[in-house]
Amino acid sequence: MRKTTFILTAIFSLPVFAQEVLLKEVEVKGKRETFKESLEIREVRESFAKDVGEALSKIEGLHRFRKGGIANDVIIRAFQRDNINVLIDDSEVHGACPNRMDPPAFHVDFSEVEKIEVIKGPFDIRHQGSLGGMVNIITKRPDFGFRFKLNLSLGSFDFRNISPVVSYRDDKFYGLAGYSYKYSKPYKDGDGKRITEYANYKPQYINSKAFEINTYWAKFGLRPLENHHLEMAYTRQDARHVLYPALMMDADYDKTDRFNFTYRVDKISDLINSLNFQLYYTKVDHWMDDRFRKFMTNPSGPYSMATDAKTKTFGGRVEAQIKDFALGFEAYRRNWDATNYMWDQMSGMYMRQFVIPDADIANFGVYGEYRKSFNPKLRLVAGLRLDTTKSEVDSSKANTDLYYAYQNTKSTSKTDTYPSGNLQLFYNLTPEIELFTGLGYAVRVPDQQERYFALQRMCNPPANTYCAWVGNPELKPSKNLELDLGIKHQTQRSLTKATLFVSYVWDYITLHKKDVVNPIPMVAPANGQAMTYANVDARFWGFELSSNYNVWKNLFLFGGVSYTEGRKDTKPSLNIKDKDVAEVPPLKGRLGLRYDTGLWFAEAELVASATQSKVDSDVNETKTSG
Repeated sequence: MRKTTFILTAIFSLPVFAQEVLLKEVEVKGKRETFKESLEIREVRESFAKDVGEALSKIEGLHRFRKGGIANDVIIRAFQRDNINVLIDDSEVHGACPNRMDPPAFHVDFSEVEKIEVIKGPFDIRHQGSLGGMVNIITKRPDFGFRFKLNLSLGSFDFRNISPVVSYRDDKFYGLAGYSYKYSKPYKDGDGKRITEYANYKPQYINSKAFEINTYWAKFGLRPLENHHLEMAYTRQDARHVLYPALMMDADYDKTDRFNFTYRVDKISDLINSLNFQLYYTKVDHWMDDRFRKFMTNPSGPYSMATDAKTKTFGGRVEAQIKDFALGFEAYRRNWDATNYMWDQMSGMYMRQFVIPDADIANFGVYGEYRKSFNPKLRLVAGLRLDTTKSEVDSSKANTDLYYAYQNTKSTSKTDTYPSGNLQLFYNLTPEIELFTGLGYAVRVPDQQERYFALQRMCNPPANTYCAWVGNPELKPSKNLELDLGIKHQTQRSLTKATLFVSYVWDYITLHKKDVVNPIPMVAPANGQAMTYANVDARFWGFELSSNYNVWKNLFLFGGVSYTEGRKDTKPSLNIKDKDVAEVPPLKGRLGLRYDTGLWFAEAELVASATQSKVDSDVNETKTSG
C-alpha cells in the first residue's frame, strides 16, 4: 500500500558545522578494502526513517520487512532474520518476540548512532552466522571540547522525536550522554485509511498511539596509559504500546538493557600492532497480547492470548592485529525463554505453554583474516573461521511429545562444528575503474525457535488441520556459497558501482506444513498438520546498481536499482511444492535530485517497486502489487 509522509527535521548544534557535499560522503575518502559499505548518520537524519531497518533501505540490495509503524526488520538481498547478523558495536543483540516484533535493529536509537556498516553476502569473518550478510551499527564518540546537540523531528501522523546529546572530550577522557523520545499515531495509506483499520482493532484503538519509546544512554572512555584505550557504554530502551497491525498481537512493553566494555592496546611491538578485548551483555523483556483487538472468546482477563518472552546474551572477543593478519577468538551464549498464555473457553482458564523452553545457544569460534596490497593495483583479503555451537533446552519445559508427533524425535540438544571462509580481490584497471570479486562460504546454526518452538492449538480435523507450530530439533545448519562480481567507476564528479551475485545455499531453512508422523491423543490428531521448518537446497541470484553524479556545482543526481530472485528445491512428501522462496523483495529502483550548499539542502526522490508475483504458495504468501 502507498504511504504519504511528511517529515521536518531540525538539528541544533553548538558549535555548528557545515555538511560535506554528497560525493564526499560516498566511498570517496579512500580505497575500498573489503566488501563493506556504510551509511552515515547524516544520511539517516535527513531521511524520514523511524528506525535503522527503514534507514538501511537507502542502500541498494537492502530492504525492510514492515509489521507496524516502527521496528522494521532488515533484509539483505533475500536473506533476513537469523540468516544475517545485525550487531551493535560488534555485540550480539537478539529480540525476544517469536514474531520478530523487536528485531535487533530496533534496540538502538538514532541519537546513539555514528554510522552503519553493511556487508552483503558471506564475507564477514569476525562474527559467527553471517550467512547472507552483516549489519554493524556503530555508536558515537564525541568531538573534542564540550558539545550540546539537539535533534528535533516532526512528521505526519503526529510523529515527533526529540533527542538531546551532551558530550565532552579531551586528550585523556571523553564522556557523552543522551536521551530520545519517539511517538507517533498509526500512519495512513494512499487512500487515507489508517493501517489499523485493516486489522481487528477495537474502535477506541484505531487512532491510538502507534508507538511510544524512551531511550537513555551513556558512554565514557579514558586513556589510563599511553596507547591504552578503555570504553564503557550502557543503554536503556523502554518501548510502550507498540501496535503491529500485520500480526495478531501488539507489544504492551519491550524493555532493553545493553552494556558494552572494550579495552584496546596499540603499538605493543614491531610485530603486534594492536590487541582488542570486548565484553558485552544484552537483555530484552517483551510482553505482547491482544487486549486492543476484538476477541472471539470471552476471557476473564484483559486479553485472550499473550506471550511473555525474554532473551539474554552475553559474550566477548579477543582480537590481535599482527602485521597484515587479524587473529581472534569469539564466544557468546544466547538464552531465549518464551511462555504463551491462551484463554480456554471450556475450562475457563488461561492455558500455559512454554513455546521456547528456556533454550540456549553457546558458540565458540576462532578466526583469522589476511589483508595485503601486492602493488598499487592489486589488493587481497582472505579469511578463515572455525566454530562449534551447542543448542539445548530445558528438558523439563520442552514439549517433546509435540516434537515426536511431527518430527519423530525427542531430542533437546545438538552440537554443530563447521568452517567458514572467503576470498576477496580488488584490481584497479585504470585510475577510475576498479574491478572486484569475492567467493564466500558461511554457515549459520538454526536458532532456538526453528529447532525447539512448540505451540499446540485447538484442532478439529478435517475442518481445521493446522494443529500446531513446532520446531524441528533435527534441522541442519544452513551453508551459503556465494560468488560476487563487480565494477566501480569513480571520477571527480561521479561514482557508479554495479554488482552481480549468485548464491547456493545447502540446507536452507524454510517454513512448511507437515503431516503428523506419530499421532498422539490430545497432542496431535491422526490427520493433523503443523507449521514447521525443514532443510531444502536453494539458489539466489541478482544484481545492484547505484550511481551519484555532480551535475553542476551544488546539484547532484543519484539513483539505483536492485533485484533478487530465489528458488528452492521441492519436497512433495513434506508438502513443499512451490519453488519460490518466501519473502523475497521485488525489483526496486530509485531516482533523486539534490541541491546541497553545505549549509542547507533540498532533495526530491522517487522510489518504485515492481509487482512481486514470485511468492511461496505453500505458506499462503500472496502477490504484492507494485
